[in-house]
Amino acid sequence: FFLRDDLIRLDYWSRYFILKETVFPQVLLGSDGWMFYSDEGNLDYYQRVKPLSDDQVLLLSERLEAIRNELSDKNITFLFVIAPNKETIYPEFLPLGIPVTDNPSWADQITTSLAGTGVRVLDLRDDMRAEKQHAPVYFKTDTHWNPVGARAAYDAILTTLQLDFPILIPHPLEDFDRVTETASGDLAGLIHLKGEVTEPFTALHARFDKPSRGLKDPPTGQMITVMPDPALPKAVIFRDSFFNGLQPFTSEHFSRVVYVSDFSYNPELIDEEEPDIVILEMAERYLNRLLDF
Repeated sequence: FFLRDDLIRLDYWSRYFILKETVFPQVLLGSDGWMFYSDEGNLDYYQRVKPLSDDQVLLLSERLEAIRNELSDKNITFLFVIAPNKETIYPEFLPLGIPVTDNPSWADQITTSLAGTGVRVLDLRDDMRAEKQHAPVYFKTDTHWNPVGARAAYDAILTTLQLDFPILIPHPLEDFDRVTETASGDLAGLIHLKGEVTEPFTALHARFDKPSRGLKDPPTGQMITVMPDPALPKAVIFRDSFFNGLQPFTSEHFSRVVYVSDFSYNPELIDEEEPDIVILEMAERYLNRLLDF
């Protein structure tokens, strides 16, 4: 109806700025302006109230092992990457009084189960915790890591892949100019205050040439970038939205990379692309979706 969107925005504006409410649909407000995603069982995951069963952990491990074995038979390197939830890295900004059980997290259960299986796992929780000692690595108003966090994740991914591909040398932070810019993230958007609630963040502007280019009209759900250096490896990356921040970094290191906005491993695409590397990246809160493969 007439002015509906304006009235909704006014309602949220009043609740946020005047009433100082902290609980909204899909968003929980913490201290110092930090926002946290509360949908899709995100806080249940933080509180560890629904651990995976032993049978589920075994099934997940078997499925990842099967992918790894299938790719290994084709001389393709497989890397499984876990992107930390924001609450995992910044629990100190959550509201007080949110209890956490003694249960293991899904990430703990899966990494423990995969130890010694041959599946190469990159759990980025320690990398993010280490990097946050020097600078913020997640946006306050968004669910995702900021450019500094994304660069740290990119560094860890390429460093891990160097075991098989020494050519994959990540650019250090010193190769970027750090410029303060302003953002208003997806969580601000969920409470209808995108543009009203903003935050400064550190953008990274490359000091080096970036010759990668995106191909026009890729298949639905894909983004494809290419580099003019045929010596670089080819990759297929199954990923979620956390990889959006990584793409500007990783695209400079592969002769061709297909980014697939889906977790589901696609053997037909692998046969079509014949990559050297396959990456499966998932945020912590989505790890149980491996059961749907």
